Amino acid sequence: MMRGFHEALAAADCPLIAEIKPSSPKVGPLLARRTVRDIAQDYLHAGAPCLSVTTGAWHRGTLGMVTEMAKTGLPVLRKDFITSARHLEQSRDAGAAAVLLTCALLRRADVLRLAEAALALGLTPFVEAACAPELEGLRLPSGAILAINNRDIRSRETDDGGVEQSESLYTLARAQHRGLLVSASGLTAPSAVARAMSAGFDGVLVGTALLAGPAYAYETTQAYLKATRPRTRQDA
Repeated sequence: MMRGFHEALAAADCPLIAEIKPSSPKVGPLLARRTVRDIAQDYLHAGAPCLSVTTGAWHRGTLGMVTEMAKTGLPVLRKDFITSARHLEQSRDAGAAAVLLTCALLRRADVLRLAEAALALGLTPFVEAACAPELEGLRLPSGAILAINNRDIRSRETDDGGVEQSESLYTLARAQHRGLLVSASGLTAPSAVARAMSAGFDGVLVGTALLAGPAYAYETTQAYLKATRPRTRQDA
């Protein structure tokens, strides 16, 4: 039986959410001749505890990709503009274990309503915020994950983003949410992942950097997984 998304991330020694996006608005096509199934298997064998896939039009994804990735046995986050209970049910039926809820897109009341509805369906709400006004007063239910998006969806995520966004919002985000806190997107090097973890985040989500580099996804993913581990005296 597939482990729940929240449970898998919380228990992971290397809490990296490895994402597949067919195309990036900033970089362009990312899959080349690789299939979603092949990349998901690379992520699995590298040791990623959770997967993510962008199914929206910006990234040229499809709901069927969720099903393909779920065959790995790892819990999968569906990232799209989820706005209704019907979208939640479609995600669950496709094999998703978590769904993205975007504070920039939804009213606060709708974020909370959909988060509760997701939990009732056995899905982990992955609630994404990108600025202080979206975080202030945000009280998510137990079992939800709060993510800081390091990129700006208002520019279709064509900005560079960066871990500095997560670092600047960490204290406020932690004050609002006692559950898992994730730094998401715009982490373009293992050193950025290490910075996010050092700042106090419980996990990171990386997509484009795992697919756009010169190395195979398996090798790149291993480097990013290693960066999530606490530094030891031997590593220093």
